[in-house]
Amino acid sequence: MSTTAKEFGTQLANPSDILSILLLIGGDVVQKAIAQLIGHTIRIPTVTFNGQQKKRSLHISIAPVAFSFGWVAHAFTNLVSAIGDCKLMPASDNPAMLVTCSNGFARETKSWILGRLLRDYEMKHPVDPRPKSQGGREESIRIDIFTLGPVTTPHNDLVWWLGWATLLLQVGIAAVPLAVYGEWGIMLITLCGNLLAAITCAIPQWGQEKWAGRKLETDNVTCLTRGNGYLHIMVFLGSPGSWNLETLATSTTLPGYTTRVASVLLAMLWTCFLIVTSGLKEHAWFLIGIGGVGMLQNVYAAGTSRDPSASNIHIKPFERVSTIIGTRKDYADDDDTTVDLDEDMRKLGDLAAWGAKKPQPSMFTFDNLSRTSLETGDRFIDVKCSAMIGGKHAPMPKWLESMDRKDGVPMWLEPLKPVQVVEKPSGAVVAVNRWLKDTDEDRRSVVYAVGVHGALVELEKWVPTAGLAMVQVFFTPGLKYTDETIRDNIHKKFWKRAYHTYAVRKAGEIKRRKEERARQEHSVPEAEKA
Repeated sequence: MSTTAKEFGTQLANPSDILSILLLIGGDVVQKAIAQLIGHTIRIPTVTFNGQQKKRSLHISIAPVAFSFGWVAHAFTNLVSAIGDCKLMPASDNPAMLVTCSNGFARETKSWILGRLLRDYEMKHPVDPRPKSQGGREESIRIDIFTLGPVTTPHNDLVWWLGWATLLLQVGIAAVPLAVYGEWGIMLITLCGNLLAAITCAIPQWGQEKWAGRKLETDNVTCLTRGNGYLHIMVFLGSPGSWNLETLATSTTLPGYTTRVASVLLAMLWTCFLIVTSGLKEHAWFLIGIGGVGMLQNVYAAGTSRDPSASNIHIKPFERVSTIIGTRKDYADDDDTTVDLDEDMRKLGDLAAWGAKKPQPSMFTFDNLSRTSLETGDRFIDVKCSAMIGGKHAPMPKWLESMDRKDGVPMWLEPLKPVQVVEKPSGAVVAVNRWLKDTDEDRRSVVYAVGVHGALVELEKWVPTAGLAMVQVFFTPGLKYTDETIRDNIHKKFWKRAYHTYAVRKAGEIKRRKEERARQEHSVPEAEKA
């Protein structure tokens, strides 16, 4: 047998030299796996003596992220972060924007869980824009409306339990050489590796960065989307006690001194671990198998989609209308844009009276009339002269609950009728996840509208201000002069003139460039003739 063949055979029989190299790859995968699984804590009762005995609790974060090849590299990545910005969580790998519907303000989200929330939602509910001639559904946009539940604890899903199963499998593999060959080094390395991994996950700043937000104190409506040109919108109806997604989107935390010290110590310990592992000369295949199993678990945890409840975002579909889908269809446009805004406001007089926060007698008081009849739909509704009727608040308009024209909803606010759809789980993983959540189907009320504009119109009917906010995102106003953004009068004069004349000037400049190109093209043949 040749020398090369012997070397190959020796290396395949016991590839000990490659272990130290494998431990240095995949640090980013480990970081993302921790970001996905971090969140649960265990409570350890403690007693402090400060003049008197006090019982307190110490909360330690746990995450089933198995020991794998990338942990040493991750330790040094954390060390660099400890010296710099002291951030543990990875940057959001899925760009998205969060829009506050009350004022239309859009901000880029830096939150890991919001980015993954939108990504997983898009994967679970794909939009098919292909024409029907190609087997598609001709969908333009999909809007899902959710009710945000109170902040509790993350839900334990399949990804979480597979992490613990992987840890047990690694210990089982390490037990084989111990039982067969009496080799205890592999078991020691496995236990020490998982112990260092657990200590890394126990740093409190992981959870602080992941949920760097406050709870809502009032109702709030926000939208999560990628913006103009994309096909999905998630609308969240927040209430007191649920996450304030605006604060969660910015992910601002104060770096702690404990994190810096822990990162330095862990980097030193992982370095010692690497040195000890490099000295292992026998039965290296067992350790490669242990690291390989851990790497597979890390990759799966880092990349797989999860239910929002696994990230402590508890949502449920809006009961009235949960989904709005815009499809490409032809429609007849109106001949003009004339609307009677005063008449529209009068038709909403009963709603204004009922919705007044602090009813004032002067709001609907008339000098000459004690009551006014307002036409709403096909019938007349009597509106009292005050938001108070007989000493009581005005009742809620019946049409606000039913959104039906026969109950008096204004014609322009009458929504399309939703269709009840049952989405059953598909695939073994989805089925197991839903079994863990004690549910076997997803019931939705779906509205099919015409185009993106039609879908946003239906959204505005069901969730006021949400459609208005999304119109500004998906249909930007273009060039617009805003007097408040210009400080000096000399500049205001210029920009006013520029805005009001830009169409004429733009057309003239385009024509000038065309004639200039024509002259240049005409001059080239003459130069060639000369």
